Amino acid sequence: MGKKIFSGVQPTGNLHLGNYLGAIKNFVDLNNDNDNECIFCVVDLHAITVKQDPKELKSNIKKYSNYEKYKK
Repeated sequence: MGKKIFSGVQPTGNLHLGNYLGAIKNFVDLNNDNDNECIFCVVDLHAITVKQDPKELKSNIKKYSNYEKYKK
């Protein structure tokens, strides 16, 4: 029996190697395991707890939520 997994990332900056190795690569690996039930999200409301440029935040949300570019 697999795991039930819920996790998200904040869109508060550009994606970088740390994001990829620390979270997104693991999200993809966990999701590719058919035994797991996964829900991944962009926690954009958490990002507004600090001052953000609205245009940059919108752009970052779109970048972070483009799952297709991370699939194997």
